[in-house]
Amino acid sequence: MMGKEVDNEGRRTNLVDFRDDAFEELLPDWKDIIELKYVLIKHYASTNGTEMKKAIDNFHKAIWEMSTTAFDKPREIQVVIDGNDKLHISAGNPGYVTFGGQEEGLAGMKFPLKEWIHTHPFGQAFWSGTDMNTLNMYGRFLNSATVIGRGEKQSVFFRYDADGNDYHEYIQHSWGHLVETGEEE
Repeated sequence: MMGKEVDNEGRRTNLVDFRDDAFEELLPDWKDIIELKYVLIKHYASTNGTEMKKAIDNFHKAIWEMSTTAFDKPREIQVVIDGNDKLHISAGNPGYVTFGGQEEGLAGMKFPLKEWIHTHPFGQAFWSGTDMNTLNMYGRFLNSATVIGRGEKQSVFFRYDADGNDYHEYIQHSWGHLVETGEEE
């Protein structure tokens, strides 16, 4: 395994995915960009639903944008929002993401988790077999999960009825067609 290289602030300067393959960051502040968009959600929490929805969409769009532009090639990114509203972020390869090789992203994670978000940088937002296994394993610890694809996202909300039976609410959302430059039409 490659040694972990850190800068003077203790952040990793060499990233590896779960297969221990090193990869290059083209935008070294990609996590900061995602975190800034999350701060805006908290800012709009007490406003009307429209502004809050826009802030959430912009947060998800930022995750997507970083997934497709921040690295040497498009890579899956996952963001876990924990019970203390702290973001835990990692990047993987084009088709799979874990915290493997980036375990420092797990530090201080508080259960239950508010949301698990990840991207499919190859295009579509859908729940893959691996995603479904993750949801089945961690669903009882999650309020919601979102998968983001090009111009779309799908979310699942984990709910309980009055008798304590669990059920899932699925929502699909599109934020418009994205053209090749990554800009909205």
